[in-house]
Amino acid sequence: MEKIIRRTFFKFFGPTLIASLALAIVSMTDLIVAGQLLGSSAFTAISLALPVTIFVQIIAMIFGSGAGIVLSNYLGQGQRDRCNQVFTTALLSALAIGVAAAVGGQLFLDQLLLLLGAQPGESMHYARQYIGVLLLGMPFLILAPVQFTFLRNDSHPRYTMFCVLASGIWNLIANILLVLLFDLGLAGIAIGTVTSQILACVLSGLKLYQKNGSFHLIKAGWSFSAVQEMVKPGLPAAMIFFFQVVLTLVINHTLAMTGGDRAVAVYAVVKYLITFFYALYDGVTGSIQPMLGIYQGEGEIDNLRRTVSVSFKMTLLIAVGLTFVMEVGAPVISLIFGVESDMLDITVTAIRIQALFCITAGILAFLGAFYRCTGHSGVSMIIAVCNNLIFPVSIILLLANFTSLGSNSVYWGLVLTDYATFLVLFGVVWILRKPQESRLLLLPVKDTQSNGQTYQVLIQDKYENIPQISTEIDRFCEDRGVSFKKRYYISLCMEELVVNVIQMGFHKEHDNYIDIRVSVLENGQVALRIRDDAVEFDPTQSQEVSPGELLDGSHQEEHNELGLLLVKKVASSYSYKRTVGFNNFMVVL
Repeated sequence: MEKIIRRTFFKFFGPTLIASLALAIVSMTDLIVAGQLLGSSAFTAISLALPVTIFVQIIAMIFGSGAGIVLSNYLGQGQRDRCNQVFTTALLSALAIGVAAAVGGQLFLDQLLLLLGAQPGESMHYARQYIGVLLLGMPFLILAPVQFTFLRNDSHPRYTMFCVLASGIWNLIANILLVLLFDLGLAGIAIGTVTSQILACVLSGLKLYQKNGSFHLIKAGWSFSAVQEMVKPGLPAAMIFFFQVVLTLVINHTLAMTGGDRAVAVYAVVKYLITFFYALYDGVTGSIQPMLGIYQGEGEIDNLRRTVSVSFKMTLLIAVGLTFVMEVGAPVISLIFGVESDMLDITVTAIRIQALFCITAGILAFLGAFYRCTGHSGVSMIIAVCNNLIFPVSIILLLANFTSLGSNSVYWGLVLTDYATFLVLFGVVWILRKPQESRLLLLPVKDTQSNGQTYQVLIQDKYENIPQISTEIDRFCEDRGVSFKKRYYISLCMEELVVNVIQMGFHKEHDNYIDIRVSVLENGQVALRIRDDAVEFDPTQSQEVSPGELLDGSHQEEHNELGLLLVKKVASSYSYKRTVGFNNFMVVL
């Protein structure tokens, strides 16, 4: 099973990582182009716009990541109707908030710029150019990342990657053209960003709104209860970005007092650099979100543990690599951002200080995502509050007012914040942990379905495995008082379904496995679940034909229709779902 989990993780990880990096590059493109073509004054304006960008991330986290976790849980439970309602509610809510933000932003633009810290004069002029256009495009800035999240949950990580790359390339081209050829300055850079997100919405929508997806829009689908559900897991991640708005304001004002506009411009470089490197962690957390959500919904604790093992090792590997890159490559990184010579030394110092928290930041990001996906949103919220508001604000203000660190008090404060958060997290987990739960992860020691009434086996796609498994299932059911007739039907269904998967489902590109699970339910019924990573095929949608047509050869299908027909005839109910690249067929007798 570990091979399957590893394969599934990397199936999502590669495209998700590339997409996360591309999104980070899109966000940095504005800063890089501004630094290379417009100078340090543009740096300051873009730094002032960080809270606006963070607002977009807040809404996207609630109605993207939060909704995605709820959606994955419902997919794991097989509740398709509720999936459609969550999907529709999330999209309509995100769009409505985007429109409201665009209208409100234009009506109160000057007041907003003053609140963000823009000073009358050149700073206000540049900020109005850049932030004003971003606010006009707010519906698309919000909707694009929400749609990307749903695409991944619908097992389309590669297409999501394509959409992100296409929009990112357009953003870079548009920025350069609008600044150099049309001399639009920062307004041109903002237009490039907005149009790239319009392109992202169009491309992702072409796949997302197809009728054959795992979920789709429904009429009158908005539901307040669905909003409440998605807010619970989405709020901790969203609050991180909300706290970042407050923290950014504190940092900007602190830097302005200790180092002036130059210090604020340096923080813009560091902040966008950290955002880029955090995209690597997002590649991990974005990959495991559908997996953790599905396994949590199914109650498969062992698969949760296997997913954590694979993904946490990747997180540590990334974190160590980032530490090395930031320490050694700080001068080169500064030059890439177009940092002027009089700001080079302080920028290099700031980057190297931040390198000291790469490992702790990666672990905290991973744990925060894990707790959100596994029903411990409260713990995730504690991490968010401590790591993004209480500790950084208090430690930065203490260092700025009572030490001689100057503008570096901000960067040392961010480093110390992670270590303080870890101390609180260990204390909280120690208090909340139940006797039957594991340390730190707060997971039950055993599968919620491992109650002695479930038989599970993982086999390779080989016919010779079938007779032995059939015998074991029969013995398992007999020991639990299942009638001979029902035992016979269960074995028949297992054999027909497994043969169908082996015959038609695999392309033999690598070793394939079939996960078989038989459960004796409390009402005396027996449930059979077949899970495989074969090509997508929904047996419940196959055409109904008579046994005579199948036997005389007048009806031709590439699948074993006779076997599927037998399963449907003997089953009291059956259902199919496609989750994280797996076919799941459930039969109840």
